[in-house]
Amino acid sequence: MRPSSFILLLLASASLHAAAESPLTLTDALARVEAGHPFLRTRDAESRLAAARSASAAARPAAEISLQLENALGTGALSAARSLETTLQLSLDLADRRSARATVATARNDAEHLAWEERRRELHAEAACRFIRVVAAQAARATAREAAALARRTTDAVTAQARAHVALPADTARARLALAEATLESEHAEHLLLSARHSLASLWGAPTPDFAHAIADLTTPPAAAPYETLVVRLNATPAPARYAALARWRDAQERLARREAERGEVRWSAGLRRVEATDNFGFVFGLGYALLNRAAGAAHASEARAERDRTVAEGEAALHAVRATLFSLYQELGHARAAYDTARDELIPVATTWLTALDAGLAAGRYHARDQLEAQAALLSARRRQVTAAADYHATLVELEHLLAAPASS
Repeated sequence: MRPSSFILLLLASASLHAAAESPLTLTDALARVEAGHPFLRTRDAESRLAAARSASAAARPAAEISLQLENALGTGALSAARSLETTLQLSLDLADRRSARATVATARNDAEHLAWEERRRELHAEAACRFIRVVAAQAARATAREAAALARRTTDAVTAQARAHVALPADTARARLALAEATLESEHAEHLLLSARHSLASLWGAPTPDFAHAIADLTTPPAAAPYETLVVRLNATPAPARYAALARWRDAQERLARREAERGEVRWSAGLRRVEATDNFGFVFGLGYALLNRAAGAAHASEARAERDRTVAEGEAALHAVRATLFSLYQELGHARAAYDTARDELIPVATTWLTALDAGLAAGRYHARDQLEAQAALLSARRRQVTAAADYHATLVELEHLLAAPASS
């Protein structure tokens, strides 16, 4: 698979997560998909099918052996097979169209190979997106656990203040409510991560996740090339090449059909004849010519031409649709980048400053617990927004690069 920007997810090292088992990287995930997905295991069968198709097209027309019995079981002088003539004959078709058939087979093989490679890229892109979702779900779980821990500490502190008649009952109830919500959110994050891990592992046929942790760096979104540059790259994508191969296949079918309609089939035969009456042998030679069926040939040629014209139109329509999809994805990429930068540069620093100031003033009695809970919620929300935006950016970049079948970076 051609290196592209989403491979930059591999920048993270083992220091990001010290797990007992080796963490799963994007390279590992793609390798497992390559080895375990049923469709990708059809590579050998596809190659053998193409080779068999080419061999069939290159084969000579089959010879025909016939045995003829003449003057058998007649009457009078021809009774009792006394005048029987037996002819053993070999016939060959001289209308050799192997070259035209080979061209048709080659064009079809090319089109099917390009379609197979396109499906392979789709699976790799899907694996990368699912891998990103796993990494994002891990980060979301960590944030949810942190939120639950903060809520528990705040609840313990408010409960202690209530015993000392410093905090109001309303503050205690608010803190307990925040703890219950944070605990529920943590549980929700756990099952979302489990679902994401199962979804990824299913691509290589594992009934349950066979990895403990996925590792990648989502915090360094690579820059994409300008939209105008990416639009130009659309013309070099595999999709137009596949439609062009399909058009060549239909062209070859049309040429073969017209050739068959323009020339009849010439067959010659040679054999040995035995005459019972004289107990002698003689050689037999023959020449045959199958009359043209111009109507059938013209119909087959017209069908191939119509298929070719439809393929060309479908290719143009697909290019228009891809161009629209490219624009939409590029807009989503820009939005995700803006959301990530805002969360990193504004939301998280401001929320952190707010919470730090509250922590200092809470001990002095200048603030209530509800203020601290509000600041904690704001900080955790900003962190979730950053993780979500980073995951959206990388996933959208993967879709862009699958669309282009090439890196989208500048």
